Amino acid sequence: MKVLRLNRIICGGKMNKSSFFIGRFQPLHEGHIAIIQKVLDEGKSVCIGLMNTDIDSSNPYTSDQRKVMFFEEFGDKVEVIVIPSIDEVCYGRDVGYKIRRIEGGKDHISASEIRGEQHPVRFFGDEEFKKSYKRVAEKVHHLSAFQGFWPPDRNFGEVVALAHSELSEALECMRMGNPPDKNISELSGVEVQLSDVLGILMDMEIGYGFEISRALLKKMEFNKTRNYLHGKKF
Repeated sequence: MKVLRLNRIICGGKMNKSSFFIGRFQPLHEGHIAIIQKVLDEGKSVCIGLMNTDIDSSNPYTSDQRKVMFFEEFGDKVEVIVIPSIDEVCYGRDVGYKIRRIEGGKDHISASEIRGEQHPVRFFGDEEFKKSYKRVAEKVHHLSAFQGFWPPDRNFGEVVALAHSELSEALECMRMGNPPDKNISELSGVEVQLSDVLGILMDMEIGYGFEISRALLKKMEFNKTRNYLHGKKF
C-alpha cells in the first residue's frame, strides 16, 4: 500500500503509468517541448521531475517559475513535481519500467546560450495568473448573478460601498483579536472578510467588464520605476 500511495503522490493521483522526464529545464525550450510533445502524441501520460536547484547564473529560474513555463506550454497535459537535484538514476532488475531516449526537435539547443542572450527569456507567470484569475472571477460572478445581486442597473457606488464595508469588518475582527470566523471556523474573521473584498473585486471585473487583474500587473511594472516609499516621507 505504501508503494501505491507514493505513486499517487508522484503522478497527481492518476493510476495510469506515466513517461517520466527528469531535468533542470533552465529554461524550458524548444528541444524539451519537442520530445515531450512526441510522447504526448503517442497517447501517453507525462510526468515531469523538475530538479530543485540553487539560484545562480546557470539556474536563474525558481521552481515555481519553471512550473509555470510548463503550464503555459502544456496546460494540464503534463504533471509537474519538484524533486531533489540528482546525479544518477538507479534501479533493480525487472522493476517494471525502462529508460528510453526520445529523439526529436533540433539536434542541439543550448540552455546556457538561451540564458546568455541579450534578450532574456520572458518572465513566465503573468499569463497564467490572468487566466487563473479570470476563471475564478467568472465563477464568483456567476454565483453572484444567480443569487440575484446583478440587476441590469446595479449601482457602481453601492458595490464600492459594499467592499468598503467588508474592509471595515476585517478591521473590526482584528480589533477583537481576530477570532475564528462564525461561518467558516477553520479560517479567521480577517481572512474571510478580506476574501469577501477579493470576491467583490472579481465580481466587478466580470460584471462591469473591467480588467483589474491586468491593471494589477501593469501597476506592479510601474511601481518598479518609482523611488523608495514612492518618494513619500512618513
